[in-house]
Amino acid sequence: MALKTVHVSLPGGLSGYVERMVKGGRYQAASEIVREALRRMEAAELADELRQLKRAFAGGHNRSETEEDIQRVEAAVQARGP
Repeated sequence: MALKTVHVSLPGGLSGYVERMVKGGRYQAASEIVREALRRMEAAELADELRQLKRAFAGGHNRSETEEDIQRVEAAVQARGP
């Protein structure tokens, strides 16, 4: 995977947190912290999308689709984006 350099500005509190995490030895560099945070954000978003889709399809085995069901599925798909 090719890496791209991105510069990020952090407020003092977050910058201090990143420095403490690196100094504490949990991470080798600030970039590792940012990558992990982004991976966790992405995983949380995907989990939320999955929950929305499950809710949209909930109960579909025992009844016909309603207009509300279709709208919930469409909204979940649109929220996901391209």
